[in-house]
This record gives sequence, structure tokens and C-alpha cells, in this order.
Amino acid sequence: MGTETPSSKPKVNNNRSVWFAVLREARLVWHLLRDPRVPWYLKLIPVGALGYVILPVDLIPLNPLDDAALVSMAFYLFLELCPPDVVEEHRQALKSIIPGTWRDPDDKPQA
Repeated sequence: MGTETPSSKPKVNNNRSVWFAVLREARLVWHLLRDPRVPWYLKLIPVGALGYVILPVDLIPLNPLDDAALVSMAFYLFLELCPPDVVEEHRQALKSIIPGTWRDPDDKPQA
């Protein structure tokens, strides 16, 4: 076997970034649900999907992954059908949020 160059090494997916992307999309859907410029009937898509997940009766009893797939498809469809300018406005607003760091209130500030 020969030596591997940096470009030939497989890239490892960071699982944390996947969860951050899921959280970012969920926050985007939440902001769009609260926006009055989005038609009410489009808001039924993610609300209905989340209602289906919460229901105690599973209409399609496969496994928990089918619920996750249904919610992700509903979120995708909702984002595709929402007015593009409103979606982009909320995407830019969410990008401009500066992440902070957690500081325990009991910690004494260092002088």
C-alpha cells in the first residue's frame, strides 16, 4: 500500500453538524409558523405532522424512523411551499444570531 495524501483520505461526517442543521431547520419552521405572511393552510403541514407523531395511535406502525421521516418531509414541503422571500428573510435573520457562551451565575468574575 502506498502513502495516503490528504486529498485521498475519506472525510468524516461530523454528527454534531447534522444535529445543528436539524435544529436550524426546526427553528426556521418555528419562525415561519409565527409569521403572518405565511398562509394559514400551509401552517397545517408541520403542525399536522407533529400531531401525527404525538398521537398514541400509529396509522403506519413501522418504527420510530417513519415518524422522523414524516416530520422531515413535512418540514421540507412546508419550506418549499412558503413564500421564498419570507423564507430567505428568516434564514438571514437566524444566521445573524450570535451564539453566546454559557456562564454560571455562581461563578465569580475574574478580575
